[in-house]
Amino acid sequence: MRTVPPLGLLLDVDGPIASPETRRVPDGIVTALVSLAGRGIPVVFNTGRSADFVLRHVAAPLLAAGLPGDARFHAVCEKGAVHFSFTSLADPADPAGLPRATRAHGVPAWMEVDAGMRLPADLESRLVRLMGDYADTMFYDDTKLAMFSAEMNVGESPERYRAAQRDFEDRVATLLAEDRSAEAFQLDSTIISSDVEHASSGKDRGAERSWGLIAADGELPMRWFTCGDSRTDYAMADWLQARGAPVIHVDVRHEDGIPETPYRVMTSEDLAAQGFGTPEGRHEEAGQAFLEWALKTTGAPNATM
Repeated sequence: MRTVPPLGLLLDVDGPIASPETRRVPDGIVTALVSLAGRGIPVVFNTGRSADFVLRHVAAPLLAAGLPGDARFHAVCEKGAVHFSFTSLADPADPAGLPRATRAHGVPAWMEVDAGMRLPADLESRLVRLMGDYADTMFYDDTKLAMFSAEMNVGESPERYRAAQRDFEDRVATLLAEDRSAEAFQLDSTIISSDVEHASSGKDRGAERSWGLIAADGELPMRWFTCGDSRTDYAMADWLQARGAPVIHVDVRHEDGIPETPYRVMTSEDLAAQGFGTPEGRHEEAGQAFLEWALKTTGAPNATM
């Protein structure tokens, strides 16, 4: 008989899981995620990152730390355009054997790419050429399989990057307005990247795919937690709420303010009040505090904040 998990997690990667500065997943987060997997908790990494990034920066350390081969872990990448399940990965005893998933290396058979969300090749080529004028502050992420992404160079000054990003995005907006093949695509700006993606992309699209992946491999959880570091991440909880699922959103960087929502929102201050992390914790520090709190609540579906 299949067991109904007490909770399910939809997690953004940049910020709550991987440091926006180093892109590294802290050991404490890896440990907490492996422990959650051992308790049968379904987890989906719902991210704008590429599948290749998730494989190398998230899956590899999890497998090296002993993630169970039957873990109900999935990845929905590029804001809904690409997805895969961790049960399809290489032998957990050999995380170094994980394949690459790039335009140059090809796509593993077990990875799904939505062809309808792919950027036209000519449009992408024009964007890549444009980005060449900004190579001192950003780089073209050629691991993206469906969208275009220009990302801040590791170690770059955020202030210098922001100035270059604003100029770059002005030119991108002009290009998109002039290119008829771009009608179904949009520009999305984040704190570390500029993305050109299909208009249907988003964390809500990712939440829809996440629901399907979790439903396909077992029982749906009693309640859901979504976690992110930007306003766009609230779309995960919005989608679940609209479906009638009980959900709480965790905002690990709430400097933009907390919008009015029909569901509860947790922050580092709430977690610290329960003994997890510090009130001033942000990004991966707050993400680790949340995961450790989630471990405490596992098995106690009526626990509240």
